[in-house]
Amino acid sequence: MEKSYLIMYQSGRTELEDTLKSNGIDRYIILNSQLAAIYTKRDFDEDILNSIKIIGWWQRSSPMSSLIEITNNIENGETVSTAAGTEFVYSNPYSSVTGKGVIIGIIDSGIDYLHPDFIDEDGNTKIISIWDQDSKHGDPPSECLFGTEFSREDINKAISENNGNLTSDNTGTGTMAAGICCGRGNLNSQYRGVAIDSELVVVKLREYRGRFKEGKINYQSSDFLSAIKYINDVATKERKYIIINLTVATAPGGEIEVSLLDSFNFLYEEGVILVAGAGNEGNTDIHNEGEIAAFDEPQDVIIQVGEQNNLEIYLIVDGPDKIGIQVISPSGEISDNIVYSPDNYPYYGKFNLENTEYELQIVYPWFEYGSEKLFIGLYDIKPGIWTLRLKPEYIIDGLYDIYLPNKSLISNTTRFLDPTSSSTITSFANIENVISVGAYNYRTSSMWIGSSRGSLRTSFIKPDIVAPGVDIISTYINQSYNTGTGTGISSSVVSGVLALLMDFISQQGLYPRKTMYTPTLKTYLMLGARKEPIYIYPNTYQGYGILDLANTMKQISKTL
Repeated sequence: MEKSYLIMYQSGRTELEDTLKSNGIDRYIILNSQLAAIYTKRDFDEDILNSIKIIGWWQRSSPMSSLIEITNNIENGETVSTAAGTEFVYSNPYSSVTGKGVIIGIIDSGIDYLHPDFIDEDGNTKIISIWDQDSKHGDPPSECLFGTEFSREDINKAISENNGNLTSDNTGTGTMAAGICCGRGNLNSQYRGVAIDSELVVVKLREYRGRFKEGKINYQSSDFLSAIKYINDVATKERKYIIINLTVATAPGGEIEVSLLDSFNFLYEEGVILVAGAGNEGNTDIHNEGEIAAFDEPQDVIIQVGEQNNLEIYLIVDGPDKIGIQVISPSGEISDNIVYSPDNYPYYGKFNLENTEYELQIVYPWFEYGSEKLFIGLYDIKPGIWTLRLKPEYIIDGLYDIYLPNKSLISNTTRFLDPTSSSTITSFANIENVISVGAYNYRTSSMWIGSSRGSLRTSFIKPDIVAPGVDIISTYINQSYNTGTGTGISSSVVSGVLALLMDFISQQGLYPRKTMYTPTLKTYLMLGARKEPIYIYPNTYQGYGILDLANTMKQISKTL
């Protein structure tokens, strides 16, 4: 298995390619004019990246996990029509809004392309293309290294032959997200999706197993960002609006100043909309936050570790503060005392009694945060109580956040003993140019307990809105239906709603199309959102309120 890295470079494309090749790196994907993904052997020497002058910053690819949990609860499930309020549109005799002219990008576990809900009355697919990153059956997309791209023609041929062997969805989360967004309801009209005439571009991410715990599937941010580039390339070729629905996520990351997504300039263009699930970490105990009040007083943070292979922990410091660390094992062994050094040197060691190796590194300032980021890697970790001893070096505010990996990737019993549910929005959802969606339980008229919460420290509130995300019925593998829960469900509902809104605006003439930008459409969703009288809005649970399609369309109509 390869290792992958993301690099920010400061040169032209040709110079970058020549430099990488001269350093023995010949597997790479140029993502945009600033960002590239490189793929290396497992024993790659990372000092090579430090020695390349045109590389201004690099990091290892981050693990990602799905924001959708399959719940097998159709008997008590909620239809997409109810969740999204689409009867307002489809029962209106004067409305012809169906999501036409809009592509929705799905980056997840793939899709069951033989499901009738993705096939029209003439037997043709609504899928423009599929990039299966794991497939070796054909050629990858242009400028990509791996996988196979299947065109609409390939898919239609497979449909006509009832051939399900092109590509498959092994977990069903990608198929479910796609069906919520725009399933036609051909197999069961009660279970149709939101924007039934929108089209799809699908990326099946490569699967990696056992990074933290045996059997747990994770994806990689390098592959994910390559998928972002691919979807935009397809939408540009098709000359249609694109909504990219993010139903997988990295771990939360606190107060991000600059995101890797910001390097994709096209995400700020007209007709390119990014929607993300806020995260499923509201009650998973993977976040600890605190404040070091005195310069000379170390502070201990306790982690309970269950049965798993490895564990990676990130400490993020607020402002210009610097905090060092020691790690204490369950048997009482203490790691090296790690302090800031300008060369960002990683420290390696071993806890002999636990037979657990460790890696500790401080980077200051970190590209995404503008402050210190401290990495703690514990390999072949043993169960027990592990302690992080925080040692202040330079303190002004003293605020810090510590994160474990997403809960779905680690042991159920691995947790902070003193956790907090705030500031658990996933990294890619925690920026302004993304519509971040939390999960609401329609049946109980309350928030889903797992929905991630925003922070009180930032100048803007996340999530932006919330939408139904509990036991929603949608398409599933083997041409069936099932239910799903999570903020990936909610983001899929909102992605479909946005396709309807973009179709609606397009029907009003040329001038209103100037509103097809993420900030404008986000504002419309906020204005139309239903607000409970018992809460003050915006807040870190519900953002600006609960999705309300009918009222949002009315708010748009007032401005046209």
